[in-house]
Amino acid sequence: MVPFLLITDLDNTLVGDDRATQTLNQQLQSRRSQFCLVYSTGRSLASTQELMAERQLLTPDFLITGVGTAIYRWESDFGSAQLSLDVHWADRLSEGWQRGAISALAQQFEALIPQPAGEQNPWKLSFWLDSPEAEAIVLALQTALAQQGHPAQVVFSSGRDVDILPELANKGNATAYLQKTVEIESAATIVCGDSGNDISLFEQANWGIIVQNAQPEMLQWYNTCGRSGHYLARSPYAWGILEGLNYFHQVL
Repeated sequence: MVPFLLITDLDNTLVGDDRATQTLNQQLQSRRSQFCLVYSTGRSLASTQELMAERQLLTPDFLITGVGTAIYRWESDFGSAQLSLDVHWADRLSEGWQRGAISALAQQFEALIPQPAGEQNPWKLSFWLDSPEAEAIVLALQTALAQQGHPAQVVFSSGRDVDILPELANKGNATAYLQKTVEIESAATIVCGDSGNDISLFEQANWGIIVQNAQPEMLQWYNTCGRSGHYLARSPYAWGILEGLNYFHQVL
């Protein structure tokens, strides 16, 4: 069993400063056998793979995509690595999830602009919301879902991204599932993030790194709910991850 689990968001956390990403990659690669690497992102699988190729990211052991709605692992098959969807996680998310009815409800909110089809999946409805009343709209959407009996949640992040997900689906719950899968406890898990959809990661892990360029909703959560093991870096992007890992005396 690997000593610990390193889980990081991609956009504006691991990715955002190419030199920082390359420096961190080099440091991580030199100790690659000492940890299990997971990328946890709001992106779709296809978009994540494009970003990995474009930025020459390390190949992780697992991918959590779509804000925790899908988990993939790399498996060796006759000498080549193949991505495999975790069907057990998918089955758990499908329980009570009525995507069609929820989509119809969301259409009643004119301010919600559907994101491209590539960013949707069977367990995720994604929208853009650009409005000074964004917080009130999100609250009204949450209320409407609850009133109609849908076991769903609304995640608002980066000041404009709205995701409607099954009640169980988020980065934190996906992390908890992975911890059981690879038999690594929260005490041996470090998470890294910058925005609202990363908050559930920090709720799940004892140790976490919030990069300096974090979004206001992430900083607000840290100031009110952050734990002693959550480190607010003075450096942005991957520099912040490197700083935090040095602080924790892990990996590097």
